[in-house]
Amino acid sequence: MGGYLAWSRYLANNGPAGIYSSYHIVYAPFYLYFLWLSGLIAKAFGLPFHLHIYLIKLWAVIFEAFGAWLIFRMAVRAGRRNAGMVAALCYLMNPGVFMNSSVWGQFDSIPATMLLGVIFLLESGKRNAGALLFLTAVLTKPQSGLLVPIVLYLYFRDFRLDRKGAMRLASGIIAGIGLYLLIVLPFYEPTSLCGTKVPAFLDPFWWLFDLYLKSVQDYPYATANGFNFWTLAGGQIQKDTLPFLGLTYQAWGNILFLFSAVYVFWLLYRARGSGFAVIYGSYLMLFSAFMWITKMHERYLLPAIIFIVLASVFDRMHIPAAILTSLCVFSNQLVIYIISFRKVYWLQRWDPTALCIAAATLITYILAMINGYRCLGKKSPESGKI
Repeated sequence: MGGYLAWSRYLANNGPAGIYSSYHIVYAPFYLYFLWLSGLIAKAFGLPFHLHIYLIKLWAVIFEAFGAWLIFRMAVRAGRRNAGMVAALCYLMNPGVFMNSSVWGQFDSIPATMLLGVIFLLESGKRNAGALLFLTAVLTKPQSGLLVPIVLYLYFRDFRLDRKGAMRLASGIIAGIGLYLLIVLPFYEPTSLCGTKVPAFLDPFWWLFDLYLKSVQDYPYATANGFNFWTLAGGQIQKDTLPFLGLTYQAWGNILFLFSAVYVFWLLYRARGSGFAVIYGSYLMLFSAFMWITKMHERYLLPAIIFIVLASVFDRMHIPAAILTSLCVFSNQLVIYIISFRKVYWLQRWDPTALCIAAATLITYILAMINGYRCLGKKSPESGKI
C-alpha cells in the first residue's frame, strides 16, 4: 500500500511520464490511471494519507459491486433471479475477495470483474466490445491473458468470413490497436531495443512485453507464496528451472496446465459450448493455471471466485467448491499478509501451514475437475447463453 500511495502522489504531481523509470513497477498501466485519479482527488481536497489509502481501496470495492451486479444480471437472464440475488450477496461478502481489497488494498477483483464482463459481452454477441474489454483486463493484470483460449473460442464461434464478418474483425483489430495506444502511450518509455532490434514505431508494443518479461523475473520460483501443487512438491521459493522428476518445475507446470486446458475444452465440446459450460470452463482454466503454472503468487486464484460463485447459481453441486475455493484464497492471502508485518515476505519451503492450505486447495481442485465431468462431460446439454 505504501507503494501504491507513492505512485499515486507521483502521478498527481508529475503526471505519467517517467514513473516506470522512477519506481520499480511491474504492473501494466491501466491500474495506474485509478491511482492517478486518486492522487488528484487527494491533492485537490488535501486528504490525509489514511483517507488517500481508503480512496485507493475504493476502486476495487466498486468493481466488486459491479461484479456482483453482473452475477445477478446473468442469473436473471438465465431465469434464476432469486439464486442470482443470493450469489451476488455472497460474492460481496466473500472472505477471499474482502481480504484482497478491503484489507490488503490489492486490485485483483478489478480484472476479475472485467473477465466476467468479457464473457457476458461475448455471450451477448458483442464480439468487439468483449475483445476490447479483454484487452483492458490484460492491460490491468497480465494473468487475465490466461483466458485467451476461451475468449478466442467465443469470439470465433459461429464466425462467418463474409464481408460483414471481415469488416467486424478488421474494425475490432483497429479499435484494439487504438485502445492499446491510448492506454499505454502516456506511460511509454523507449526500451533498450528501440531503434536497434525493434523499430521505433513498434517499440510501444514491445514495451508491454518487455515490462511483463521483467515482472516474471521478480518471482522465478516454482511457487511464489501461492499454495498450490508445487508447495506440496517442495517448490516454494525454489527456482523453477531446477530439476524435478527428470524435467524442471517449469516444464512440468506447462505440461500439466496444457493437459488441463485440453480437458476444459473437451468439456466445452461435450456441453456444446453452452453458457454454463463457458462459465465453469473459465473457472477451471483459472484454477488450473494457479495449480500448475510456476511463479504463482498468493493472490492469483482470486479471479476464479467470481466464476464459481456464478456457476453455483445453476447447480447446487458447485456450492462446496465455491466455499472451499473462497476459503483457500482467503487463507493463502491471510498467512502472507500477517507474516509481512514481521518483515517476512517468503515462507520456508516446508512450512506446515502452507502445506495444509495447499493440500486443501488441491482437494478443492480435484473436486472441481470431478464436478466438471459430472455436469458437463457425462451429458451434452442444449446450447444456451448466460
